[in-house]
Amino acid sequence: MQPPTISNNREPRKPTIRPQKVTLWYILRENALQIIMYILGAILVGLIRWPLAAAYLLLAAASTIFYMYWVCPYCGHYQLATCPAAFDVLSGKIFKPLPGRTFRRQFTLGAIVLGPGWFLPPLAALYLLLTGFSWLILALLIVFCAVAFWLLPQQSKSHCDGCETVDCPRHPRK
Repeated sequence: MQPPTISNNREPRKPTIRPQKVTLWYILRENALQIIMYILGAILVGLIRWPLAAAYLLLAAASTIFYMYWVCPYCGHYQLATCPAAFDVLSGKIFKPLPGRTFRRQFTLGAIVLGPGWFLPPLAALYLLLTGFSWLILALLIVFCAVAFWLLPQQSKSHCDGCETVDCPRHPRK
């Protein structure tokens, strides 16, 4: 199987900077916003019933692993061992791309896998706010939404500068 196509017909992009040796600290730092989002989500969901917090964290871990299986093998960063989130290190390159699949399609499907982790906490917060308003729950909801729907996408987009994966959904089709 050939690695994903890398385009040379675009303006040059700066390469993704990643240390030669990826440490646990590096992985935690690069994934900090996602970790914070999942912790906030567990708190919000757990306020309904505490076992839901554990279930939510299991869902978060499972969806991240499934994302690594479903999306990462089709990304140019994965093949080049330059993934900013170090998912190529975490998965140990055990997931291999299957013929006929593209990064664009897999990335879109990957959003479906991650979706519940992003939308269950706001739904839980809305339920909590409707059944008994609390400033704390409102504050947690605002912080969760700021992290999940603003800061995390901004951080993710910042990695696009070093990427030349041709069929990425973030790159306009020519």
